[in-house]
Amino acid sequence: MMRNLHKPLLVVTRTTANLTLPATKNVVKVTDVNRIFPSIHEQQPYGIVLDYDYLGSETEKILRRLTVNPFYSKIKIYCYKSRAHTKVDGLLAVLGVHQFIYKDTAKKPKVNIAGKLLSYVFDSAAGTNLMDVAN
Repeated sequence: MMRNLHKPLLVVTRTTANLTLPATKNVVKVTDVNRIFPSIHEQQPYGIVLDYDYLGSETEKILRRLTVNPFYSKIKIYCYKSRAHTKVDGLLAVLGVHQFIYKDTAKKPKVNIAGKLLSYVFDSAAGTNLMDVAN
């Protein structure tokens, strides 16, 4: 699979302090839930990372909206969570999450597949360009 280096990665979280972000290029951070869909239309990202700990029950609503609209069908959806939960994770996977990134595994990127996925998702080139579209 080829990464699209020109399209950004949309990260929906209150703060990136809880996410381990390697040096990245083209990352757009959204902190306001009401800006998620306008940001998708403006930025046309290749992927979205939803911070479940920040969004809570809003995550399901966002996923349902993403999956029913064909405009969003090519966007990869990742879900960052502090810990695994079988029932919740199963529901989120059915609703369209491609991969889960757990807090404890994201801090050890060379040891496990979740950490490698986090690096793959965030690592597009050297340098950092984090844009906050919330305000």
